[in-house]
Amino acid sequence: MSETKHSYCMNSTDEHDMLQLMRGFAILLVALQHSIVLYYDSYASMVLISVCVFIDVHIFMFVSGYLFQKKSDEYSKIGIKRFAAKKFQSLGVPYLFWECLFYFGAFILYRLPFSAPASLMNGLGFRKLSLPQILVGLLTFRYSYIQMYWFLFALFWVLIINYALSRYSDRIETMLLLFLIFSACTVLFKNDDYIFIKISRSFLTFGFGRLFQKYRLAKPFFNNPVILIFSVFFLYFVYRIPVSFDNLFLHTTISSLRIAAIGISGALLFFCASSFLLVHKSILTRLMLLLGDYSLAIYLMHNPFIIHASSIVFKKLSLPNAVSNVLSITLGISVPILLYKYVIKKSAFLSRLMIGV
Repeated sequence: MSETKHSYCMNSTDEHDMLQLMRGFAILLVALQHSIVLYYDSYASMVLISVCVFIDVHIFMFVSGYLFQKKSDEYSKIGIKRFAAKKFQSLGVPYLFWECLFYFGAFILYRLPFSAPASLMNGLGFRKLSLPQILVGLLTFRYSYIQMYWFLFALFWVLIINYALSRYSDRIETMLLLFLIFSACTVLFKNDDYIFIKISRSFLTFGFGRLFQKYRLAKPFFNNPVILIFSVFFLYFVYRIPVSFDNLFLHTTISSLRIAAIGISGALLFFCASSFLLVHKSILTRLMLLLGDYSLAIYLMHNPFIIHASSIVFKKLSLPNAVSNVLSITLGISVPILLYKYVIKKSAFLSRLMIGV
């Protein structure tokens, strides 16, 4: 790659690294969010957590949309059945594995002949479910004990619907309009449905990622410090927009669109940051690439198994919050990397079952 300050000349390796850098930033925000919420309750921490919530997984959706568009010709040749089978293997299998771990773990603990496990489950916010409820929960993301796995569920359906619609039209703009209408209807008629709301917002960010790749919008954003600075202020502006209407439907709709706008502007911000790191390589570049390479493993294993569990231990040890927070994030990132690299990756069966690769 040319080292000219505003050059734009990405080969396939550079493009891959760009997306991995974005994934690295995304998973760092996810881990940061899940750790900070356990240690701090100040206004500043709540602002940081809310920003992470609005941006982190949307970066993953943006990258997924970008890759879907890049591979659209390849995908069109395999047919929807094979496409759905491939995506079920990479998303559905790990989703079912990790969700079943909690569903059936709680199912067994609730039915042990002594009361302590059931009390523990209740204290963690779990509730006793029947086998039919568990089956419905797995298929529809209802009664979920751990909400973080919504990303796998939502991305699977976003991919399938995008693929199905692409069979009839390759105009992403039309699809985005349909997604916008779908999002508005979801907010109006399903505003208390967690997974519907998440899917509707994911459609928009995913679609924007597709547009970004189709029209080569990377060029004006690539390694441009002016756009990088502008995107920071734009994100702040969108985040600070007050939303207050007497009409409940209008308030809910505008609030939802604002959150989607924060996610999209956040994806742009971290695209700019990633492009800067790609050209001006440093230790931070290598670190973000490492996180990006292991982002899925970190996402699936870091919480509640490591970060939440470690917080309980650190609080009992009366460690300062700042120290506990740093240790939790470090463990939440490093342990999944080590487990995947030295244990899970060694077994093709475990890798497909737990990670989907």
